[in-house]
Amino acid sequence: MYSILIVSDDNSVNNLFKKSLNGDYVIYYAKSHEDALQLLFNKDIDITFLDVLLENDGATKLLEKFKQINIEPTVVLVIPESLPMLSDDALKIGAYELLEKPLTHDAIQHASKRALEKQSLKKELGFIHSHIKNIQPANKITELSEPGINRQPTTSEIYLKYKEVFQKFSKVLARVHDLGKLADLTVEAMSEIFGVGKAVFVLVYKKEGLSRPYRYLGIDEAVAKKISFNNNESIMLWLAKNYQILTKDVIEREVASNKLSIREAINIQREINILQASLCIPVLAYGNLSSMITLGNKITGKVFFDEDIELLSMLAGYIGMAVENAFLYREANLRKIQNENILENIPCGVIAINSNGRINAFNKNAAKMLSISSHDILGKDVKHIGSLFTDIILRTLKDKKTYEMREVTHPTTHAVYSVSTSLLDAGGELGAIMIFSDISEIRKLQLSLSAVRELESKVKNLENRNTSSGISHELSNILVTQSD
Repeated sequence: MYSILIVSDDNSVNNLFKKSLNGDYVIYYAKSHEDALQLLFNKDIDITFLDVLLENDGATKLLEKFKQINIEPTVVLVIPESLPMLSDDALKIGAYELLEKPLTHDAIQHASKRALEKQSLKKELGFIHSHIKNIQPANKITELSEPGINRQPTTSEIYLKYKEVFQKFSKVLARVHDLGKLADLTVEAMSEIFGVGKAVFVLVYKKEGLSRPYRYLGIDEAVAKKISFNNNESIMLWLAKNYQILTKDVIEREVASNKLSIREAINIQREINILQASLCIPVLAYGNLSSMITLGNKITGKVFFDEDIELLSMLAGYIGMAVENAFLYREANLRKIQNENILENIPCGVIAINSNGRINAFNKNAAKMLSISSHDILGKDVKHIGSLFTDIILRTLKDKKTYEMREVTHPTTHAVYSVSTSLLDAGGELGAIMIFSDISEIRKLQLSLSAVRELESKVKNLENRNTSSGISHELSNILVTQSD
């Protein structure tokens, strides 16, 4: 079970965290930064929620203390919504994420899950980084007479270990579906593994025909935001055509073999210099250039060796697959949002269940008609919606019996509903959906209209009888008069 530390001197904050997370995590509480440090030293804490309004600047002191004693807990800062200026400062001093007051149950749970994911990735990256250090060849030349890529002797054992490390890294990447987080992880990992001071993740924007820095380390933010490359020119065009890592030596060889003109080489080198890069790595998704990763010089002053280039090629393949997954996830997420918006705006109640009878869709009109909160029902057994609707939708799922505009009456409220059902096939998994609307008012109107028509008919019949009676009386009078 994961453990969480709540650092706050506000009892209401502590109580809300307790209600939101109790039972799922081991929770510790600290009302001062001294107490928090004591717990961090003695307990294995996964996430620390730090109230920025801790008395006497305790939050800032605690984050500074973390740096001094060289510990890096995953910190989520709790800040007031009324003080947005704290957001940038909070992130600069080491917070992973921000959680705004007033706090909610959902926000706390979601922040906890995201922070745990970050913590897990940090641990796995730490493993990768330490493993890389342990398997560096002992016979690398530390000083070279000229810059470039120099082949050093390696062994099959080294490559097997490198392969193991990058397989581990690929598993880490596979778990990251958000493109922003993937890019953050990539530049962070590249910087640590290869010991470079600058790393840039450049994203290709196909519709705009441009490529821009998406995430970066060691580059001034104001400068990075101004950088933009044409996809059909210079560095991006070369990478899209050649699918290989680009270095200064490669440019010189291309010029020498007349594959590049001097003007083209100058333009490519100018863009490399803008990114303050030593080499550029193409990342492919769906067989096309999707992004580029650039690395600056090594902090040690050493050059990139052939082993580095081979490792970067392998890593670029893993990153490319992760980028594909991120694109697919983003597309699926957009479709999901669109479907949810459509679902919420349908003027009918909609309930969908999976093959296990668990509710995976329950729109606001269903919640309104059945007086059940979506938050309380999603993911739960369909029996929670009441026996009337449970029976109908389960018949559809299990007996393949569908309904079309069937009228049913609620046994308790006596509301009348028009119900239709259908089977769903979501990725090979069979489910069922029910669409229903409350037609009670319509039925009342129909009954009223029927009553009015019946009354009109009676009045008409009565008038007809009165008219016939009047005519008979007149005829009698005429006959009597004539006889006299």
